[in-house]
Amino acid sequence: MQFNLAKPNAQFPAALTGQLGMVASPAWLDAAVDDPSLNQEPVGTGPFKFDSRQQDQVTRFVRNDDWWQGDVYLDAVEFYPITDTQIAAQQLIAGDLEGMGTTNAFAIETLRDEGDRLLRVEDDLGEESFAMMNTAQPPFDDIRARQALTFATPRQNYIEFAGAGILRPADTMFAPELIWHNPDVKQEGDEPDRAAPLVEAYCADNPDNCTGGKIDIELQYSGPSVVQDNIADILEEGWGPYFNVNREVLLQDDHITQVALGQYNVVTWRQFGAPDPTNDRVWLACDSIGALSLNWPRYCDPKREELLDEQRAITDIDRRVEIWKQLQQMIHDDYLYIFFTHTLWVNAFQNKVHNVCGAESPDGVPLLCTVNGRHWVHQIWMDG
Repeated sequence: MQFNLAKPNAQFPAALTGQLGMVASPAWLDAAVDDPSLNQEPVGTGPFKFDSRQQDQVTRFVRNDDWWQGDVYLDAVEFYPITDTQIAAQQLIAGDLEGMGTTNAFAIETLRDEGDRLLRVEDDLGEESFAMMNTAQPPFDDIRARQALTFATPRQNYIEFAGAGILRPADTMFAPELIWHNPDVKQEGDEPDRAAPLVEAYCADNPDNCTGGKIDIELQYSGPSVVQDNIADILEEGWGPYFNVNREVLLQDDHITQVALGQYNVVTWRQFGAPDPTNDRVWLACDSIGALSLNWPRYCDPKREELLDEQRAITDIDRRVEIWKQLQQMIHDDYLYIFFTHTLWVNAFQNKVHNVCGAESPDGVPLLCTVNGRHWVHQIWMDG
């Protein structure tokens, strides 16, 4: 297999540890074009083979005895999409599940209360939760509107509710203990007095985008979800004096599609968190903007692009750290995201599940146990 890169990338091998490195069957890909139902029956090169699926209920994979990397210990793995992870936590405790993953602070409390009766793997060095604005259409094509929303955001109330005393506040996309973190960048919020004059000035210049002296916006989020509804209530309480907020609740796949198409004003979102931040370039790059955009805010800054490409092309870690600290300040100053919390992923298992963190590369290098809630399965074995 040959990859032809458009630009130099000294960190390209790291990209292959993610979805880019997943090899799907060309025959299956071709067949799925003619028969889209085959998208529900993937064919790859992994340790398990697709067996069956009841959509929104269970997906089952069985061991691939011909796996190229060696032994696979489990006969099969079944995945259940339990949308209420507090219920999933109770099912795990009751023995109805062998493992689960969650970012729900209340479910995490339940799992922690079990102490050593469960195996837990916790990680909050990955994704961040934030609000994100679309700069390609009114009103957030105007930085005054973006600043006003930021200042009016009741960030502390969000953190207290969604964080439940467990999640750490986030100022940027990097946790404080990571080398990339810029401690000088601080997320603004809870400053409504700074929002008022910005809204007044914006509405004076753009009366068609305002009603009653407030900026008209739509808040989009995924649901149905009681937690997301409560978060929307909290945000609207802070935004309400300055913004007329209309809500749109979409199923998650529709939600993501609408954001990719640029059909939104502001959304609640979770993203970033790649072990090497170069892999997060796609979310920030100018060349990711198009009819379908992975640069979700659709914001292009040529100077930022130059820095992104420079750090990707070099191996000098000190220079790369310096660049990422500059990038955090630039992102802050552009008012694209309102960072809330570092996402805490907890993967919990019954004690009969073993070797959860024992995965190694083909040449014997230990792999990260979890990345944004994802963990390896081929090395796991269980007591009978």
